[in-house]
Amino acid sequence: MKILIPCLMTIVLYSAIVTQVLLIYDTWGDLDIAVECTITIIVVLVSNIKLINIVINNDKFRRLLQLMNKHWELFNSEFERHILRYNAGIGQKVANYFAVYLNATLIFHLLTPFMPKILDIVIPLNESRPLAYVYRAEHRVDKEKYYYPIVFHSYMTCIIVVVIIFTVDTTYLKCVLHACSLFTAISQRLENITGEADTILDDYEKIHSGMHYHLEMFMEKNSSAGNDYSELMTCLKKHQLALEHAQTLDSMFTQATLILLSLNMVVLSVIGIQFVNNLTQGEIIKYVFVTYGVFIHLIYMCIPGQLLIDRSREVFDKAYSSAWYTFSIKSRKLLRVLLYRSLAPCTLTAGKMFVMSMTTCSSVMRTAMSYFTAFLSIR
Repeated sequence: MKILIPCLMTIVLYSAIVTQVLLIYDTWGDLDIAVECTITIIVVLVSNIKLINIVINNDKFRRLLQLMNKHWELFNSEFERHILRYNAGIGQKVANYFAVYLNATLIFHLLTPFMPKILDIVIPLNESRPLAYVYRAEHRVDKEKYYYPIVFHSYMTCIIVVVIIFTVDTTYLKCVLHACSLFTAISQRLENITGEADTILDDYEKIHSGMHYHLEMFMEKNSSAGNDYSELMTCLKKHQLALEHAQTLDSMFTQATLILLSLNMVVLSVIGIQFVNNLTQGEIIKYVFVTYGVFIHLIYMCIPGQLLIDRSREVFDKAYSSAWYTFSIKSRKLLRVLLYRSLAPCTLTAGKMFVMSMTTCSSVMRTAMSYFTAFLSIR
């Protein structure tokens, strides 16, 4: 089933792409149809890339879920569990809102073929209204005779696209939020670490005063002052787990993210032309939904990366501002290791070339607008 279901989904998606390519070929020279078909092809390709990426990285995905399960066992203090539950709750709420939007968009598209029939009943005309379809396509068959099979095929395509996008995107967001909660828990733990009240300098002065018993006390104190050291060691181990989680997540999605980012930029550019062309037509509502969906998808790709940067940077900030002057010498050496490892924040990348953040999001929007202006001038 793990092989069969993705194969069936891929067959349906690529069959939809074939119908779009045939329509472009048959209407070659009609820019409006070419633009509309291009948008449909890109949306279908986006969902298929997400599906293929999960299938190819199935082992990494399993490893990621195993790490998340292990984290719930290792981060077992009350405040750590609270942070994990809080971020998981945010992920669930965002998933619910995303589901509402996708279902509303899906229902609107699925009801499109029924609108002429409903209007024939509500506002009848002397003749039947022309048949409507979810999207324009060329199947090389009689469209009136095979109307319902064509509509069924388009229904299957739309449902599969929505299911894949919702499943992959919400899972991706929850994994990123889980990584953010790990870094937040480590930061809170670092903030609460304190060492011995006496400073090492006082002991150092006593040692050099020539009194042998002070030297013995100093050595005993440094050997027994293990509370701050054990806490720092725990933070260091948990930080390593958080880094492993973030690196696994990035390696899973980095190649697919680069392709999706490029497709997002293209579809935002192309869809602007459709807005201009259909400004007075009823199809403007459809493109409002599509444009909003593409924009939400771009935000969905960039905000998790920004959150991960901010939360992972907090580890360095909390370690730097900790009460290090109360730590033992051994603990200070360990703190330097933690500072070095957390100096560079964790990032999610697109092909190891672009860091996913709100800066990247704004850059994509600006590039899309420049391409839109260029396409419009060519038209």
